[in-house]
Amino acid sequence: MQSKYQHIEWLQLDDKGVVTECAIMKRFENGDLLFFSLAGLDNIDKGRLLKIVTRRDSQMYELWDLMSHVTLGNGMNALTYFHQLTKVLTPSGQIIEPSLVRRGVPGKMQIADLTLTQAADIEQGPVDEKHTQVAGETKKGIKKTKK
Repeated sequence: MQSKYQHIEWLQLDDKGVVTECAIMKRFENGDLLFFSLAGLDNIDKGRLLKIVTRRDSQMYELWDLMSHVTLGNGMNALTYFHQLTKVLTPSGQIIEPSLVRRGVPGKMQIADLTLTQAADIEQGPVDEKHTQVAGETKKGIKKTKK
């Protein structure tokens, strides 16, 4: 649910049917949502956030971008300050820590299962004569077949 302020929404963070007011930092193409809850903020931090989300250019940029250009009264960059509270809500509803090596998957992830014949059909350069381990068997190197 959208609140009256840009970048502030009510999110259901658990399966209990309760919504929490959150600041939406960024929406990713895979459906991940970078956010932080406003429930733990004191009045000073809420005031700082309110100044950022009510700027005249707040509708043109994502919140993380707006924060990156703001210096708070304590001398810190707003993005650096609020990033410590940030979490990621995945499309499946999991809440994880922000990371470069983990992200949510928009649906069931399917892993391709190539058989040896399918793998040999793929156009690759010639394979050297080293022994290759394939599906538990040792085979002499596979040469490219002519078509």
